[in-house]
Amino acid sequence: MENLEDAVVLKHGFGTRLFHWGLVLGFLPAAFTGMGLWLRPFGAQGMHYVMLIHMISSWILSAACFYFFIFQYKRVVAFWREVLTWSKKDLEWMKVGGGYPQKMFLGQTIEVPPMKKMNPGQKMMGIVIFFGSIVMIVSGMLLYFAMPLVPREIAFQLDQLHLVLGLALTMAVVFGHVVLGVYNWQEFVCMFGDGTMKVSEAMHHNELWVQECIEAVPAAEWTPELAYHGEKG
Repeated sequence: MENLEDAVVLKHGFGTRLFHWGLVLGFLPAAFTGMGLWLRPFGAQGMHYVMLIHMISSWILSAACFYFFIFQYKRVVAFWREVLTWSKKDLEWMKVGGGYPQKMFLGQTIEVPPMKKMNPGQKMMGIVIFFGSIVMIVSGMLLYFAMPLVPREIAFQLDQLHLVLGLALTMAVVFGHVVLGVYNWQEFVCMFGDGTMKVSEAMHHNELWVQECIEAVPAAEWTPELAYHGEKG
């Protein structure tokens, strides 16, 4: 590819970026207010507002998931095709943790197997968040709408499931996905910006994706739609 330093690629389409904005505005407030509902650090009036924020953010999260599953179903199919595809390179990547422990804690840069659009860590996190979010949404709706109809013991177990799973997802997302997302700042800007990044930057973490799934388009002919549909994989 010529002029690699100047070339850009649309890595995340509008639907994917909108979905992630929904996760930020929905999941994170719901997670932290959920911890507040568990610990109850405020008085009655304060807890009322905590519950209100929890409900609003939960609806934002539910709407984001509904939008993505229904209107971005092709991306959902592509997601499952990606997360269920594993190779020897994925196992080699996991053995060295993607090089993150060595770089973040020891200041050492080691050779890491080239990846496609998702590395093994992202694949496993994606599966956890996919199923975890479904369970959280369904259990939360049952607790909110069907509480009078659910037997007390079942309601208690459902509430415990909602709490424990919520805490687990919060720790996984905050200390895993968010930390590494911010650490890889260009990826963060790409996801929450216009979805594009320089090809030279994409090559660093997604070398196989760039080499095998992206078609070069002359600058004069480039449009976001063309770049999006130009992805072969």
